Amino acid sequence: MGLQRESVVDTHGTPYHLLARTAAHRWWRPLVGILLLVALAVVFLLVISAVGMGLAVLVGIGLDAELGFSAPLWEFAFGFASIAVLLPAVLLTARWAQRRPVGTVSSVEGRLRWRWLLDCVGWAMLGFVLIAVVDLARGQGVDPAAWPGWPTFLAVLAIAVTLVPLQAAAEEYLCRGWLVQTFASWTRTPWPGALATSVLFVALHDYTEPLVFADLFIFAMAMCWLTIRTGGLEAAIALHVVNNATFAVFSGAQGVPSLDQSGSYSLWDVLPTMVLTVAYTWWIDRRARRLGIATRSRPALSAGTIGA
Repeated sequence: MGLQRESVVDTHGTPYHLLARTAAHRWWRPLVGILLLVALAVVFLLVISAVGMGLAVLVGIGLDAELGFSAPLWEFAFGFASIAVLLPAVLLTARWAQRRPVGTVSSVEGRLRWRWLLDCVGWAMLGFVLIAVVDLARGQGVDPAAWPGWPTFLAVLAIAVTLVPLQAAAEEYLCRGWLVQTFASWTRTPWPGALATSVLFVALHDYTEPLVFADLFIFAMAMCWLTIRTGGLEAAIALHVVNNATFAVFSGAQGVPSLDQSGSYSLWDVLPTMVLTVAYTWWIDRRARRLGIATRSRPALSAGTIGA
């Protein structure tokens, strides 16, 4: 049975990008929110760093001169965990600085719409299966000689299942969610915030290849567009999680993946994901409209908002 309609679009409700513009909104609240977000992110990062290093010492994992982990698997896990802490920082900032329900960062329904999220995950997975087929046709499959053994692969798989979704969701809640809504609380239009956060998203990754910059920027703008068009972060989270988890699993079949993103990339390295991003965005937007996925809040959620 296919996904059933979860809601009926309310043309009189508040669109996603204006959910931070509540009755409590004042021009200075976004500025306070940005400062609070940075402070919370630093605190949570210090906490997760202390916990990670403490556990590493307990199990005999050494630390290098730059306070990194000597074990690649621990370094890999910590890289995702250190980004995942942005998720509670974003939600607490929405609640404390903007005085609004944390669910309004998720969607116009005031919550994460799980059935819609899982539907999007299925389509994203189909897209990456097609990319895998293209890679195999180009002779870019996994090298059996590089197999690291089941213990290492299963450890990477566990990280892909537990930490990668939190890391990808955190980036979406920050870049496509809270920041877009925060900019729009000033401008009343989502597009200046979408542009600014897309540039930020590219800057947060340390790639050095212009083609990858283009790929990331297209992805970021497409996910902003999908978030606004579908009234929530589910579609963006789905593609981001599947993308990162696929990278972790396939790379894990050849050893612990490196988080070093420098290096050169050819057009063929980025073209499949560019095409997938565009195709996914077109299809999910069309599917959301056909299923009647809400793009505006219900009156109870949008009560007190300033006019759109």
